[in-house]
Amino acid sequence: MKFLSTLIDGLSLGGVYALIALGYTMVYGIAKMLNFAHGDIIMIGGYVSFCSMYYLNLPPIVATLLAVIACTVLGIVIERLAYKPLRSAPSLAVLITAIGVSYFLQNSALLIWKAAARVYPPVVEGSMQLFGGKLTVSYVSLLTIAACVVIMIALLSIVISPWARSETYKLRNQFTQREDVNAIAPGRFIEAQGGKRVFFIESAGETPNEVGRVFMAEAGVGKESVVTAEKGAIEINAEGDRYIVLKNGSRIETENTSAATRVVDFQDYGVRLDIRVDDAFRSTRANSQPLSVLLALPTPENQAELLWRFSWPLAALNLVLLAIPLSCTSPRAGRSLNLLMAALIFILYLNGLSVAESWVTRERLSLISALLLLNGSVFLIAVLLFVRRIWMTRWLPRWMSVWYWKQRRSEGGR
Repeated sequence: MKFLSTLIDGLSLGGVYALIALGYTMVYGIAKMLNFAHGDIIMIGGYVSFCSMYYLNLPPIVATLLAVIACTVLGIVIERLAYKPLRSAPSLAVLITAIGVSYFLQNSALLIWKAAARVYPPVVEGSMQLFGGKLTVSYVSLLTIAACVVIMIALLSIVISPWARSETYKLRNQFTQREDVNAIAPGRFIEAQGGKRVFFIESAGETPNEVGRVFMAEAGVGKESVVTAEKGAIEINAEGDRYIVLKNGSRIETENTSAATRVVDFQDYGVRLDIRVDDAFRSTRANSQPLSVLLALPTPENQAELLWRFSWPLAALNLVLLAIPLSCTSPRAGRSLNLLMAALIFILYLNGLSVAESWVTRERLSLISALLLLNGSVFLIAVLLFVRRIWMTRWLPRWMSVWYWKQRRSEGGR
């Protein structure tokens, strides 16, 4: 039991560390900078929460919201004043600035709150006895683990997963373009359009999507043409059509019947390739867009994606709330019914989320209605289970209590 107790305490403390590390990862992965002031901003939030509860006697939830607002405002101010002017500066300048901001926040906290140790007011008291009292788990540890899980799921669903999908689509698109350029490899003839068009590339370009000294022969209806250019590049238009754009060249066109020849010099000459960019490899899908884009463009697809992103953290919160009353059983009652109920609610929850997403996409249901109907109904079930476990036998007559009839049946069988 000592191992389980240590494991639960480690999960509680590790969850907090994981949230801090996740913040570092998000800043470095998205903004491409290492923010040394990240921990100091969290420290300011802790002091704001402490002062709100200790000096102003505010509830823990209100104090937490004030700390979140203070950290958000502080982060915006630091980004605008310290980091934004250094977007194009060398990485060493940004690193030195981040260290300076960290020292500034540390010394400001020392001046305001001094260096004396502070005892944080207790938010949740009490503990849970398991295995006949052999294992004691504090409610603070359980609440910390549950809060960390919900926050991590929210960050993954709303921020990290869309960003990762967007980067994946960009990489796939780049590799697809590179494969098309490699198909037109230097030093050999390449046929296109069933042999009606022939490319010859003399050398590779400066970048992976560029080529140098391009020769192209094309057979049309009643005429033939030869195109030469100094260089070319692969480009994609808004519709997904892929072109090779030739630059600084000439086109010689000859009529088959009259042998008339026409020479045209050009700076840019686009030739459509046979391959079209698949929508699966483009970064314009709703599941790869940031939250600001989805909110600014309320299309049915974007609304469905918002429902999907917001429902996962809400589902995690609702399932945590459901686990509390379902885990409390009478010593005489079995646990099979509660396990079956939990599994049934989970399956219905996931299927309901898929159905709600489909209805929002088809405009049969609005985003707010889907969120309230799906997550609100599960939250209501959790509240009813709480009432059933805690207050039902106190408020209702004894003959309406479920435990009363179970006791009557057990006494009758004796």
